[in-house]
Amino acid sequence: METSRHSKRRANTHKALMHSAKVLFEENGISNVTIEKIAEVADVSRSTFFTHFASLDDLLNQIADEEINDIYAAAENSDKSGMSALFSQLTQDTYPYPNLITEYVTRSILSDKKSSVSKVLDLIKNEIDAGGYGEMKKTFSANDISALIFGAYFGLVYYKLANKEPFEDPEEINGKINNFIKFINREENNNE
Repeated sequence: METSRHSKRRANTHKALMHSAKVLFEENGISNVTIEKIAEVADVSRSTFFTHFASLDDLLNQIADEEINDIYAAAENSDKSGMSALFSQLTQDTYPYPNLITEYVTRSILSDKKSSVSKVLDLIKNEIDAGGYGEMKKTFSANDISALIFGAYFGLVYYKLANKEPFEDPEEINGKINNFIKFINREENNNE
């Protein structure tokens, strides 16, 4: 019983640290947040932080992995198509933390390591390979199409950020990206 309580307390502390970090990263930018500040906001000691994460980069990677796992789970467990479920979950994850998500995506892409962004692109590519986009695939590879769709999504997010528009309704961008995907497919069907 004591082990169970300890495990539960440890899991709650881990969640509190991740949540505090996301809020601080969103408000201040990733490079302006310290381990000390995250620990303070989570109401734990600095040493407790290090029992959960090796570094700020480790924390960022765990946040990204959690988001990627959410996206995969949504794509697998949804009544919607995989692509629609993927963007629905991505939008749900982006809206509370648009600055954090866009900064992380940029850092991830520029990193020397294989990024978690590439995992999302692979998921989109697999969906494209699974069907549709016949005419488009004569001109563009599945990788190109997935990059174009992913880029369109983040183009919408960056547009809102650049124009200081509020992130209030996740369905706004989700609806636009799904309509864009449908438009591409409708164009495909019209060209046959």
